Amino acid sequence: MDMVHGAATIDRMQEEIVGVRYRDATTTFCRLVTEENIPLKSTIRQAIAATAPYVQVPSHLMQLPNGELRGVNYDHTILGWRGAIALMSELGGKRGILPNVQAMWYVPQGLNVWEQIICEFPGHYARDAEKCNAKFPGPDEQVNRFDGPSWNVPKVYFQDHAPIEDGTVEERLLRMQWAIAEGQKEESYGLFLGLAKDPASRDRLKDALLFAGITDLQDTIINRGGYQNIGHKALRARALVTIADYLGWDDSHALFYTVVPDLGCSPRLYGLWSEINTICKIDLPNSASIPKRTDKPLSEHELDVLTETLLWGGPFDVNSVILGLYQRGAGILDISDAVFVAFQRYLIDVLEAPSLFSHPTHALDYTNVVQSWIRNHDNPHQAKAVFLAARFMNDTIRSNAMYPRDPKFTLEPRHKFRAWADGIAVDRMLPVLDEHVLAQDAARAGALVDSYLERTTERQDLLDTITYAACHWQNDPHVMRNCSSSLEEYRSNRTPRKDDIIRGYVKHQSRYIKRASTHDCYNLFAEYFKPAA
Repeated sequence: MDMVHGAATIDRMQEEIVGVRYRDATTTFCRLVTEENIPLKSTIRQAIAATAPYVQVPSHLMQLPNGELRGVNYDHTILGWRGAIALMSELGGKRGILPNVQAMWYVPQGLNVWEQIICEFPGHYARDAEKCNAKFPGPDEQVNRFDGPSWNVPKVYFQDHAPIEDGTVEERLLRMQWAIAEGQKEESYGLFLGLAKDPASRDRLKDALLFAGITDLQDTIINRGGYQNIGHKALRARALVTIADYLGWDDSHALFYTVVPDLGCSPRLYGLWSEINTICKIDLPNSASIPKRTDKPLSEHELDVLTETLLWGGPFDVNSVILGLYQRGAGILDISDAVFVAFQRYLIDVLEAPSLFSHPTHALDYTNVVQSWIRNHDNPHQAKAVFLAARFMNDTIRSNAMYPRDPKFTLEPRHKFRAWADGIAVDRMLPVLDEHVLAQDAARAGALVDSYLERTTERQDLLDTITYAACHWQNDPHVMRNCSSSLEEYRSNRTPRKDDIIRGYVKHQSRYIKRASTHDCYNLFAEYFKPAA
């Protein structure tokens, strides 16, 4: 037993999580794995069980005293776990545990989001976004009381429910999808639980859940305030599928409790989905029979046109280009691969201000969910989902364009440092790249990647370097999620420009705004797991 910290137990970790003692909870998490030899999978499952009752909200819209509406953030604890689990196999060995330690570090900070927003509970949103300590300081002016520990018991907004098992599988799947769309959270959750008990129904259940999440997407974020979800319904559905496959569906009840009720939470947004259905009914009546891939992938010219339209066109221009590609015989993944790689030019060449990466990278992660759904399931609506992904990407670009360009965030062009990068021996480039990602030096990091991609065909060590450096940053589950999206799409993309995904990846990870400037969580990980340098 650690004489300083006392015994490490699951009960202790769960108490520290609910008490918003995130440093203590992460220490106990590490000790459970390294000292008590509790399997990592079991420890993650118990952490999710501790948070499940406390991550629901009554709505993702809150009415302010003046009558205006503001958005209420979505639970990010489960998104951190999803990204971390996906990255374990990417990084491998002890290094693969780092994303899970980062996920654990955030978990106690992400509870009771509604109360955090109104400054009645500590955590990330209360401390950093709402600046609650400035409004309601504690007795010690040197201590931010919204950093934890908690002084209130977290609230439960949705009670657990029993499974609903009456009806055929087909009937229950349809009822579940309609209940989600109608906001009948109790019914949709109960139906999901009943279906999840049957191993033979799980593939169809995954498909139905992903479809429900993907189709609930705003038509625009421009001037909409909180009346949008920036793809979070889809991200949560994908998180459930990934984590349940890892934990085992029979051991994932707390995960289901975490995710499924929120899919029916307001606002529910189907305007864009209705628009694309109408377009396909009129102009693409064979959309349900379009193959996933064909022998007619996009030409270089078509990639150029798609890129230009995605970055600088309007929503109807995007519709027109994608419709034309389908009509001339391209397959679903032929087009969606091209959409993903075309979007990288916005990350690589246009984005500068660190704070403006947020919405575009939500669109990137949403597109990864769409891509994964298309690759792993068969659904007659998949051709339509490509329109949704491209429209979301284009919308975030147009939204960002409304912000005046701030000269203080101007980046030096990466080509300015190309000669410097070319002067570094190939076998020395990755350690130098690691330094510049950690230093958030996007221009030099980009030059190094450009040089490396042209001088060698090696890619795995390059991706590993970027990913491990990115996972040093704490307090932000987006990091692991964005990493896993880029890596999965790079491996699956079949366009001749797939290396642009790596260029976009390093730009994002060396420029995106960071929520903490220290590496306390990484240092804790290194202390307990002692990864190889």
